[in-house]
This record gives sequence, C-alpha cells and structure tokens, in this order.
Amino acid sequence: MKNLALILSSVSLMILFAGCSAQSNNPKDIMKNKEAIKAFYNKALTVNSETRPTAVLTPVMGDGYQSSSSTGSKSAEELMGQLEFFWKLIPDLKWDIQQIVNDGDVYVVRSIATGTPNGDFMGLQTDGSKSFKIMTIDIHTMKDGKFLSTNHIEDWATAMQQLKPKNSSNSDETMKVAMDFMGAMGKGDMDKMVSLMHDDMVWHNEGDKSMPWIGPWKGKKVILEKFLPAFGSNFKTIKWEPNDALSKGNTAAFFGNMIGELTKTGKQTSEFTYALRVKVKDGKVILWNWFEDSYAVSNAFHNK
Repeated sequence: MKNLALILSSVSLMILFAGCSAQSNNPKDIMKNKEAIKAFYNKALTVNSETRPTAVLTPVMGDGYQSSSSTGSKSAEELMGQLEFFWKLIPDLKWDIQQIVNDGDVYVVRSIATGTPNGDFMGLQTDGSKSFKIMTIDIHTMKDGKFLSTNHIEDWATAMQQLKPKNSSNSDETMKVAMDFMGAMGKGDMDKMVSLMHDDMVWHNEGDKSMPWIGPWKGKKVILEKFLPAFGSNFKTIKWEPNDALSKGNTAAFFGNMIGELTKTGKQTSEFTYALRVKVKDGKVILWNWFEDSYAVSNAFHNK
C-alpha cells in the first residue's frame, strides 16, 4: 500500500511538471514573450523616433518587476527613468539582439550594445567623439508577454576603456591647437584663426551684459561676424601674459595677467589675473571660455 501511494505520488508530480513544461513551452506563449523581448531591445533600449522607453515598457512590465545586477536592483519605474536618461546622453544608442535561448519561462538574451555618449557617462566626461561596442547578457523571467524579473550584465569596463581619452597624445594635441590659436590672435593672423575654429565653436565671456561683446557666442559664423567686430572695436589688449598652462584630454587651461583699454572711454584697467578654458575637437577650437576681472573691465567701459 505504501509503495502504491509512493508510485501515485510520483505519477502526480510527473503530470504536474509535464503540465508546467507544456505551458512554459507553448508556441503562442513563446511568440508573445519574444515579441516583448524584441520591443524591449529594438524600441526601448535602442534610440528611435517612433516611441519612448516608458511607452514601450509600461505595458510589458509585470507587477513587482526588478532588474538586478551585481551592484543592485531597479524597479520598472527606475529602469524606465534610466533609459530615458540614456537616450539623451547617448543619442545613437543601439542594442542588437544576437541570440535568444529559451528554457521554460526563462529567456537568455545575448546582444551587442553600441553608442556615442556626450556628457558625464558613469563619471567619465565624454564629448561625443568616441563610441563603445560591448557584449551584454540578460536573463529574463517572463509570463504571458510580460517581464517578471531581469538579471543582467554589461561589459561596461570595456566601454570605459574604449571611451577613455589617450591623455598624453590628446593633451599634447590640445595644447598645440590652443597655443596656435592664441599665437594667431596675438599676430592678428585672421586666416590662421579661422582655420583653427570649429564650425560649432562657442566663445563665452561672462560679465556686464551692457558691454556689447559679453555672453556666449555660438557658431563660427556668429563669432566672426558679430563677436569679433564688437570686441575688437571696444577692447584693446595692452598686456596679455600667460604664466601657467596645463592640458588633459581635450581641455587646456591657461592662467596669467593682463591689462586692457576700453576704446569707448580710453580708460585702462589695472593689471588683473585671468583664466582661460579651451576645448578642442577634431583638431579645432570648439570652446573658448574666458574668465577675467569683469568688474574692472565694466568700470573702465562705463568710465567709473
């Protein structure tokens, strides 16, 4: 009798597991789950003009969904928020599915992620000039076309190496371009200056906005046609002496002393210190960010 009960119990378990397996491997369920997976990678992880991550993922996220990695976990809302941020930071972000392996309700997805960040990417400052290409592995538990949970791993260490600037060579090139540009300014060599200006260059001077050259001037054309004439007709450099210079990656900084004369009043400033931040892209100056004693310059401009 005891053996019969054991046999019946074993048969019952076999029937139960067989039923679960049949349900998990139902072709319609698999198709529905794979459609959700493709939407996840092609429409939510990959930047496109048709929709947004939140719109794609909201209907396919199960209750209590968690996306887990070695550093923690995120809820569905947190994941969607992160993806919305990634879309802004990496405008060409793309996630290509390479392989999908299915075992019951579990789907393993191997993919290739590529993108070109422009901004603070995991603590690394990027400028949109370098891209990454990495492998990712995700393990999704799914039911009826919805994600119940995800365990994922991305090779971000490789991405950071691919994005990291080669400081020595980049820094040397940045310093050379910045110095060449300053040299051309000092000699009044407009042709050389123009050749070293990026089409998207920004010339940024802070200070009294009643002075006609103050403010960010965006674009090479605007700088040449509006900023330089306004600055040149109002300010004359009497002394401009760089004392210190340093560079890292695509950024150079200069510190020194200067004296200026305001042509409107003929009044000179006293000697003051200045700082200059220069960014270089594609061998050309894309940012010229000037910091000076704007109070002294304003007083001389208004003859105070």
